[in-house]
Amino acid sequence: TNLNSQEIGNDKERIAQWKRFKRNPVFNEAEVKEMVNAGILALGSMQLSDGGWGWFSGFGERSFPHTTATVVHGLQIAQQNDVPIPAAMITRGLDWLKNYQAEQTLRLRNFPTRTIPYKEHADNMDAMVYMVLVDAKVNSDAMRDNLYRDRTKLAVYGLALYGLALQHQNEAEKLAMVMRNIGQFVVEDNENQTAYLNLPTE
Repeated sequence: TNLNSQEIGNDKERIAQWKRFKRNPVFNEAEVKEMVNAGILALGSMQLSDGGWGWFSGFGERSFPHTTATVVHGLQIAQQNDVPIPAAMITRGLDWLKNYQAEQTLRLRNFPTRTIPYKEHADNMDAMVYMVLVDAKVNSDAMRDNLYRDRTKLAVYGLALYGLALQHQNEAEKLAMVMRNIGQFVVEDNENQTAYLNLPTE
């Protein structure tokens, strides 16, 4: 009852102060299902013609990897929690992400010869898309190896996403190295029994 060291006094009084509403929809299963279904319908209506998600639909529409990966990841979690999702919605989203990953893999392969299009190293977006695809049992050995090679160029968050994918793939050796890379940013505060990541300013 005293997880926050700045909160002192009677815990029952604090609970009474926290209460804001007479009812909470989280405890109404029917209302939660209605909210979830409305959300799924809304996401379906926002899916673009190419299967991805972006800011706008219709003329000039454009899917973005981050938006698409975020939506597909959310749909995957919903499925794991027995929410009925239209199969085509996830399939089309995954197809878009697979095409995106294939294009990025090609760019990385083109870098040594500077063949256009190319890019120098795998990035955080590659790590996110890779994780979402691995969750769907879509594996890319080439992207896995590119991310491992370029792991020092990833943000800590990107490293963590890559690590989650490696854990799902039972890639123990690569995961151990990624955990060591992340571990250098961990700061433990024994007095407050907390830990946090001291992230680089950039």
